[in-house]
Amino acid sequence: MQQNAPALRLNRRRLLALMPAAAGATLLLPGLARAAVAADPVQALVDDFVASGKAPGVSVAVIRDGSTHFYNAGVISRTTNAPATEHAVHEIGSISKTFTSLLLAHAIEEGRARIDDDVRRHLPPGYDNLVRDGRPIRLADLVTTTSALQDNLPDWSGFFGKVPPEQLLVEVSKLLKSYDPANFLTDLKTVTLLDVPGRTPRHSNTASQLQGVLAERIYGAPYDALLTRFVEKPLGMRAGGGAVPPGLLVTGYSSKGVEAPTLDMPAIRAAGGLRYSAVDMARYVAAHISAGDPAIARTHRPLFGTPETRAVGFHWVLAKPADSQTYLRHSGGTFGQSSYCDFYPARRYGAVVLANSAAAHDTSQALADAIHTALFGPPLGLKALEAALERSNYADVPGTIAATRARFPDLHLTEDRMNNWGYRLLGTSPRAARGIFAWNAAQFPDSWNTHDSLAEAIAATGDKAGAIAEYRRSLALNPANDNATQMIAKLEKAP
Repeated sequence: MQQNAPALRLNRRRLLALMPAAAGATLLLPGLARAAVAADPVQALVDDFVASGKAPGVSVAVIRDGSTHFYNAGVISRTTNAPATEHAVHEIGSISKTFTSLLLAHAIEEGRARIDDDVRRHLPPGYDNLVRDGRPIRLADLVTTTSALQDNLPDWSGFFGKVPPEQLLVEVSKLLKSYDPANFLTDLKTVTLLDVPGRTPRHSNTASQLQGVLAERIYGAPYDALLTRFVEKPLGMRAGGGAVPPGLLVTGYSSKGVEAPTLDMPAIRAAGGLRYSAVDMARYVAAHISAGDPAIARTHRPLFGTPETRAVGFHWVLAKPADSQTYLRHSGGTFGQSSYCDFYPARRYGAVVLANSAAAHDTSQALADAIHTALFGPPLGLKALEAALERSNYADVPGTIAATRARFPDLHLTEDRMNNWGYRLLGTSPRAARGIFAWNAAQFPDSWNTHDSLAEAIAATGDKAGAIAEYRRSLALNPANDNATQMIAKLEKAP
C-alpha cells in the first residue's frame, strides 16, 4: 500500500481538502532539473517553488559551516504584494512542539523531572484516566508521540459534515480562541486513551498542550516566559507568542487559495501556535547543529525506534538517507501556512523552509531535499544502484543491491524509500516493481505494508494466486488492513 509519512501537523489528514506527520524519499519539484543547473541553484529552486504555484511566497534559510544564507521569493500577502523577506513572521505549526519539548529537556537537565516520570506526578489529583492496562503516560511518551492521547482538545471533529468546508476553519478558529488552560485541564480528565502508552507513534496536539502545562507547573512560570528564558533570549529570537508588526505578519492561504484565519490562540501555542521569521528559525536550527547546550543535545537522542528505520527523540524525527548521514527533521502546518526544517549534525548543515500555503506541506520538504541535493550532490551509492538496476532491467534486484553495497558500504535503503521506488515503477513495469517489493518484503518481513505492496505488484503481473497469498500474509500481520480484505475478495471473484 502506498503510504505517506506521519504528518506532524494540525490534524492535516482531517483537513486535507482545506489545508494539507516518506522517510528518506525525495519528492521532485517541477523545474528541478532546470533550476539545479542555474548559476545560483538554491535561489533558482526557491524561485521555481513560487513560479510553479506551490505557495504565494516562501522564505528559506540555509545554514552551513556556521554561516547562514537566506533566499526569498514571492509575496507575504496577495493583497499588499509585499515581497517575501527573511524578517517576515510565519506560523511554524507543529515545529512548535520541538520548542515545548526543549523546555521539558531543560527541566530534566536541572533535575526537576525525569524522562520516565508518570505525568500525574506533575498534575493535581484526578487524572487516573491517563493510564491504560496499568501503564501510565510518561514524559517520554509525550515527547516521542506515543502518549495514546487523542489528537485535539477541545475535540472539534464534530464540526466535520455539519458546517460548509469554507466555514470549517473559521469555526475551529473561534472555538480555539475561547479555550484556556483551565478548560484544557478539565477536559483532560474526560479523555480515554487510544492505546497503551509507549506503543505507537501518532499525531497528538493534546500531548504537546499537556507538555506546555507540565512545563508551567514544574517551573511555576508561564509558557511564554519559559520560552524567553530558555530559548529566545539565549538565541536572540523574537517572542514566538508575542504581537507581530502588521507589515511583517505573513498572510496564510488554504489549499483552496483562500485567505486563512491566523492561528493565534494561547490554547494551541505549545502544540502548533508559535510564530517566527526565517532569521529566528535559522538561529534555532544553528543552535541544534552545534548542540552546545546539554538540553538541546538531549533532545537529539532517540527514545523510540531506531535511526536505521525511523526514530523519535524529543519530537525530532531521526532518520538516515541513502548515504547514511543521520539527520533530524520536523514539519508543521496551520490553517494557511507550511513549514519544514532539518539538519545534519555531522555535515554542520541545516535548512528551514517557510511557505504561506497550507497546500505546501509535502513540497516544502521536497524543496529542502532538492536544496540539499543541489549543494551536496545525490548519494553516490543510490545513483549507482539506480543505474545498475536500469541496465539489468531489474532482472536480479537482490544481487544488484548486494553488488552495489559491496562498492558503496554506506548505501542505506529504508522500507519507505524502497516502497516508494516500487510504486514509481508499478504503472510502467509491474515486473520491475515486483522485484523491488519482493526485496523489501524479504528485508522487512514483519511489516504488513511491504506484503500489501508486493501483493499489488504480483496482481499486476497476472498472478492471482500469488497475490492472494501475499495479501493474506499482510492481513495476518495487521488484521485491520481493510485494503487486503477487499483485494482478496475481489481477486477470489475474478475469473
